[in-house]
Amino acid sequence: MTRATIIWNSGIVVVLLTIALTSAIQGSQPVVLVLASVLLPFVVGFVLASFAREWLLGVLMVLAVGVPLLQLAGLTGVPLARVAWFFSIFAGWFTGAMIGRRRGERRARAGESRHYLDWDLKGKTFREWSPTAAQVEAKVRALDGQQRAMVSIVRDHARLDVCNGTKSQFVVFEAADVRDDNSWRMPARPSQAGEVEVRLGDVTAPVDRGLVIDLESAVAIAMAFELGQTVQPEPDWWEGTQVLTVRPSFI
Repeated sequence: MTRATIIWNSGIVVVLLTIALTSAIQGSQPVVLVLASVLLPFVVGFVLASFAREWLLGVLMVLAVGVPLLQLAGLTGVPLARVAWFFSIFAGWFTGAMIGRRRGERRARAGESRHYLDWDLKGKTFREWSPTAAQVEAKVRALDGQQRAMVSIVRDHARLDVCNGTKSQFVVFEAADVRDDNSWRMPARPSQAGEVEVRLGDVTAPVDRGLVIDLESAVAIAMAFELGQTVQPEPDWWEGTQVLTVRPSFI
């Protein structure tokens, strides 16, 4: 449901309730009558709409027209304001249907598979939903460590971050499930001694030289992750919670 639809439906509800209240309070009606003529049908309409059954719209129509007719015929014990009842019950239906639809959309979005590509450009983050392998490769190759410092791929609960890009110095973090700290890993070359300055997202930090890989290795790992494959970097992965001592907290 778009914002324009929500605003339009809300406006209809306001108009219906305004007409209902205006009708109910005419002639200095008692407060009890106003409440019975406005709130009661509103609740009835809201409850019927919450069940999300098309046939209940027929029930709503019967109640909207039938109750005022019964009151007009003197067959009800409560002197309801007929016009107020009619408009209020439809206001309740509109409100209940709108809320029910919004809840359904939220549940649908929550159940959808998350797959997107994030990249930084001049300090701002941009997102591409359901990216292609070509887009992933292009964004990784575009990293320059200055204006473009990080690319992230998310597939459900799995995540891959490719950082930096200056002088072909890349750091890659991968997690099969970000909810499990032990699933984090990064390609490592333990034989490489010393440290290099690497930009990790918004910060620059010293990183062991053995954790830095070249462009082609970074592209190969990113492409494999995007395609749901596994790449075994040379010589190995560094795995476990210790990876999080290197990786900043990316949002």
